Amino acid sequence: MQRRTFLRTLAAALPAAARARVKPSQIGANTAIKGYSFFDAVDLLKRIGFPIIEIHPMGKPGPTPGEYPGFEFDRLSPEQKTSMKAALKGVPHITAHLPYTGHDYFAKDEAVAEAAVKAVDIALEGSAYFGAEVCVLHPKAGGGQTLETQWLAMIKRIRRWGDLAQRHKIRIALETGYPASIKEYVRLIREVDHPAVGATIDVGHQSKYAELAAKVRPEDRATPAGIRAYNDTTLAITEALGPKAFHFHIHDIEPATWAEHKPLGLGFVDYHRLFALLNKMNYTGYLIFEVGGEPDKMEGYSGPRNSDQAIS
Repeated sequence: MQRRTFLRTLAAALPAAARARVKPSQIGANTAIKGYSFFDAVDLLKRIGFPIIEIHPMGKPGPTPGEYPGFEFDRLSPEQKTSMKAALKGVPHITAHLPYTGHDYFAKDEAVAEAAVKAVDIALEGSAYFGAEVCVLHPKAGGGQTLETQWLAMIKRIRRWGDLAQRHKIRIALETGYPASIKEYVRLIREVDHPAVGATIDVGHQSKYAELAAKVRPEDRATPAGIRAYNDTTLAITEALGPKAFHFHIHDIEPATWAEHKPLGLGFVDYHRLFALLNKMNYTGYLIFEVGGEPDKMEGYSGPRNSDQAIS
């Protein structure tokens, strides 16, 4: 994953008048490599030279076929905590992706919601222990709820997590995708109105938004107009959020299906336009690679060839 090549080529494509540049020190990657152990994933990303590693306070530290490595902090032994912290030593910056699958923290059933909230609380504590600066959280539809019925509880709960994060000197970044419209997603960030809460903009989640679905029919996704509309949506969210855009997940998107998490150069994400906007905004947050694929090819998925293609 040649992050330096990616950034160098992008910088060359951007206007010389831009006041700020997204720097190699802002580019990281996550440990979501199926079948790897936590230690193997961290070792690979350190060896490649990423200055930011995004860990997963969910899952298991050991290698598990078909699964990403991670951890449940309350189930780690003191020895595991010590050895995992040692593995991350020397990494300049840590971020974390909080648990979401199987955790219905906005459920109508209070017992279900409380159990999920506890899991997120523990994950936040674990993220702080390992030195995370930003924690990504997925807003999601609660079981038995509509957006309207869960809205106030959702705001209250996210503010509470914001308070908890602030005590740990962490920021919470709500990932794009829910609510399923640009208008309501931006409204959520604004109404939470917490200094420690902002957004993670994933370049692959815009297909979920009602505004984009209304413009592009499935059969038109791979057309120039469909691709342009998708990229326009990412830029619109970014611009609407302004300084509340704390964090990015970057990868590429397959044109025909809009399937996400593809290696750079195999899709249509317009990094020319995105980086130009981020430069205009003086963006200082992180951009984390979330690239899926075969574990034994992971190191080369975002190499120089793909980086060059991504901006050609």
